[in-house]
Amino acid sequence: MSDTGALESPLASFTPPEKPLSLLEMIKVARENGMATIPRPAYEELIYEAAKGGRMFVISDPAGVKRVLLDNVANYPKAPQDTPFLSAAFGDGLLTLDGEKWRAHRRLMSPPFDHRSIVSYAPGMVEATTRFLDDWDARGANAEIDIAEAMTALTLKIISRAMFSTDSEEVGDLIGSTFERGLAEMEFGLLDLLPVIGPIRIRGRIAKIRKVFSELDATMYRLIDERVKAGNAVANDLLGRLVAARDADTGVALTNQEVRDEMVIIFFAGHETTAVAMTFAFYLLAQRQAEEAKLHEELDRVLAGRTPAYEDLEKLPFTRMVIEETMRLYPPAPGLSGRQAVADDEICGRKVKKGAQVFVAPWILHRHQKLWENPDAFDPERFSAERSKSRPRFAYLPFGGGPRVCIGASLAMTEACLILATVAQRYSLRLVPGQDIKLRARITLRPRDGIRMTLKRRTS
Repeated sequence: MSDTGALESPLASFTPPEKPLSLLEMIKVARENGMATIPRPAYEELIYEAAKGGRMFVISDPAGVKRVLLDNVANYPKAPQDTPFLSAAFGDGLLTLDGEKWRAHRRLMSPPFDHRSIVSYAPGMVEATTRFLDDWDARGANAEIDIAEAMTALTLKIISRAMFSTDSEEVGDLIGSTFERGLAEMEFGLLDLLPVIGPIRIRGRIAKIRKVFSELDATMYRLIDERVKAGNAVANDLLGRLVAARDADTGVALTNQEVRDEMVIIFFAGHETTAVAMTFAFYLLAQRQAEEAKLHEELDRVLAGRTPAYEDLEKLPFTRMVIEETMRLYPPAPGLSGRQAVADDEICGRKVKKGAQVFVAPWILHRHQKLWENPDAFDPERFSAERSKSRPRFAYLPFGGGPRVCIGASLAMTEACLILATVAQRYSLRLVPGQDIKLRARITLRPRDGIRMTLKRRTS
């Protein structure tokens, strides 16, 4: 029972197999949820050898994760099988580049994500959320919504406005529908490893991905051309800032194609992943009403009925803790792309041979029995300043780690906290009874059939 007397139900998850699956079993399970193919010992052993002979590892020891993502990162580039699908959709941007070209893009991309820029985006985030809630108001008491669908629509509006300013309505809907169709083709599967049939499958899906993105590309290039021609009069949004960006060392600007590639990646990261985090935040609060009551108390005390602003976030620590704990239990990107060792190495005393596959999976890392107390429980207080002091940096990776940590992490946290504060100030959401919520883990984590909830208007 919760502190409010409500019966608490088990949180949506899945049971890992007790032992490694056969190839046929893995193919069947991975179609729906790649994380569900990884057996229980990976949640109990800090370094799990998934294939004998030092050929495949799941790394959950924070020191080992640091070795792979930071200390010896050059030895662990992304596995080549992931690249074709990602490149077909996202082109050559921060997600797919390596080496000096990646570093040059990272420098160019930094200013639109600095503190001053993030502060400038915040009012638009709150305004878009408030307008979105006006639609909920119009539906009346106890209206039913799919929270996954709702958060996808809301984050689509927010990121479109931040990226495209006055063109947001035109581009937002187009990008949203493009990703909905394209994501289904991007997931690398076990069948793609098979000789003869694998290359044929990959070529066919790459062609489909490019076709799905063709209409979006035409629109993007038109908008980029318009911004280039406008010169110094470009809008103060992400697109305008990227078009105007120049490398401080070389003076080089991004080409139109490079701007397109980076914008598509930013849109995906800023839309899809934030929608996932918000979906599960409201799901968890509905399941654990004692924690929801703490959140409401903080919002009512600090905001006193007014809409939140960026300056309020430092006074809303529990709001942030709810988001952080949500991303621990339901990381939007549950499995970082695999790495492949280019030379022999040693990780926490384990020999790793050249060519070995190395995986760091936030879903496993965040629920590991040796890293977290009661790992399957929703406990936002575990992210309090006091309890976070002793936690290893690489035990928690909602945005990745090392030099390739997500460039938009601060923007995403700002957006998530402002959405949560704005929505929870006005509404308390309740689960529609009788749902069997199943998880689908592909590139991102989603409830397979959505999550139906009813709207309860709050009074402070």
